[in-house]
Amino acid sequence: MQRGNGKIKGVIFLIGLGMFLAACSGEKETPPAAPVREAEYPDQESWESTIVITREGRKVAEVWAGYIAYYKKKRQTLLKDSIHVDFYDREGQHNSVLTADEGIVFNRTNDLLARGNVVVVSDSGIVLQTEELRWDNRKQKIVSDGPVVFTTQTDTIVGDSFISDPDLNHYEIRNPRGYSRRAVPLQPSHPPEK
Repeated sequence: MQRGNGKIKGVIFLIGLGMFLAACSGEKETPPAAPVREAEYPDQESWESTIVITREGRKVAEVWAGYIAYYKKKRQTLLKDSIHVDFYDREGQHNSVLTADEGIVFNRTNDLLARGNVVVVSDSGIVLQTEELRWDNRKQKIVSDGPVVFTTQTDTIVGDSFISDPDLNHYEIRNPRGYSRRAVPLQPSHPPEK
């Protein structure tokens, strides 16, 4: 009796296995998952460091950042955790300071893109505020394609874009509007002619 019972169990096992395999073969085969891309890591990184930007061997800017990541393949250096840039004129004299939340240095051109709470203060006291600003190293110009606020000792000008030299003395503002604190005489300095 036990021998027959063992054969029955074997037959039931084979039938169950056959049904399982038949059920599995009816399922659609899922394609293999796409290979997981390896995270892109910087070739070099540093904390609380300074980069010097030059043009024709002359220092034009010193860039400090809380975190710096250099990517050789991208030809970019990522700046994070607050940046501070000191700009210098052709004679090597300091002329302005830029601060921002983060930025990128494009290694091939030495151009700089600053983003987030960008403020440029010239040594003469002029202030430029915007959310994104580029330093064009070839042209030696500060450029913002977005809204700006430009403040001198007497004027506050709002504009839609801005271009200037780094000391903020020679500038262009597109669609300027604002107000002035300059004293305007209400009466002519000499009587009108009769």
